[in-house]
Amino acid sequence: MVEEKYGVKDPKIIDRVVGSKVQQLRLSQGMSRQDLGDILGITHQQLQKYEKGVNRITVSRLADIAQALGVSVVYFFEGNEGVQEMTSQRLCMEVMRDFNRIVRKEQREAVRQIIKVLAAD
Repeated sequence: MVEEKYGVKDPKIIDRVVGSKVQQLRLSQGMSRQDLGDILGITHQQLQKYEKGVNRITVSRLADIAQALGVSVVYFFEGNEGVQEMTSQRLCMEVMRDFNRIVRKEQREAVRQIIKVLAAD
């Protein structure tokens, strides 16, 4: 996957994916943007920006949206390649942190060899 170049405040792919899922779920429940906006205390224009991925949805706002639509926040991230990539990056950082705690050189080399063998499969 080619990484897109954005400024710091520009939305990322995940912002568009989550926004699209909000829109799909809202429509499947027969709600207008105005209906959901009223529940959330935001304008339908702001909701449209969220749905299009123009504006990022904060975690607290996403929790409110999930509650209003009767789903878990996890729903918006299930099956997304971007989420899988973030999970993989987090796992790599955890492995790296733990690897750096290994003091003995021989043990570090053994772990490296195990990873090399597993990666070859």
